[in-house]
Amino acid sequence: MELPSNVPVRAVQVARRIQLRRFPSESALAVSPMVFSQGDKGYVVLFRYGVVVFVNISPLEQQHLIEKTLRPFLEGEVERAEEETFEVVVSPNQDERVKEDRIMLRDLSIPRLQLLSEMMARSVLLASYETRITQGFDLVEPMAEQLAASRGVRSGRKLLQTIGTALTTEHDMVGRAAVAEKPDLLWEHSELEGLYLMLDVEFELRERDSALARKIDLVSRTAQTALELLQARRSLRVEWYIVILIVVEILLTLFELFVRSA
Repeated sequence: MELPSNVPVRAVQVARRIQLRRFPSESALAVSPMVFSQGDKGYVVLFRYGVVVFVNISPLEQQHLIEKTLRPFLEGEVERAEEETFEVVVSPNQDERVKEDRIMLRDLSIPRLQLLSEMMARSVLLASYETRITQGFDLVEPMAEQLAASRGVRSGRKLLQTIGTALTTEHDMVGRAAVAEKPDLLWEHSELEGLYLMLDVEFELRERDSALARKIDLVSRTAQTALELLQARRSLRVEWYIVILIVVEILLTLFELFVRSA
């Protein structure tokens, strides 16, 4: 399939997971990642961590594919979809590079298409993680201010939600897409090593992954510290209740003895 020299490419997160094992793959042009042709000059690339890359496909047709073809295989659809959009300019005589919202490539063979799609999909996935952990920061910041002012944190439920968000994001980063690791595709196509390094620098995947890991650790530690202090306050309050009950019981016993002796 011969593509035009200027090709729109859009990567969008449609769900937390695409059940690729259930997806009919007989017509796939390639796997890892899975590539399908669409229409006369289009491609669809699927990733199990919920990202779809559309190559040379109109927005209307993209929405139709999501609603009619992909929806039965989606798990945990997202409300706010992250996306990356570029125009790929195919030019055999120019160096491969990224310039503003254009990516210059020597050709758009299936391996090159797979590599480009995977790097764009990883960038979209990191963006979704960054959004989730930013929401955690919004919850943790007032908690940290309360701790700095020596005031107690009152909401244990929000603390548990924040810790859960941090742990879930960390689990997804480790288990679903190792964004800082080289794609498996490079084992068979070592000639694409230069393109991979160029795209890795352009999307800042390693730096964003490291920064996100630090943010997750900070959010988790802050929330856990606040939760421990909250539990300590509650334990102390229970101990005071017990002491008060004991004192009341002693006073009642003394009163009863005094009444009897009188």
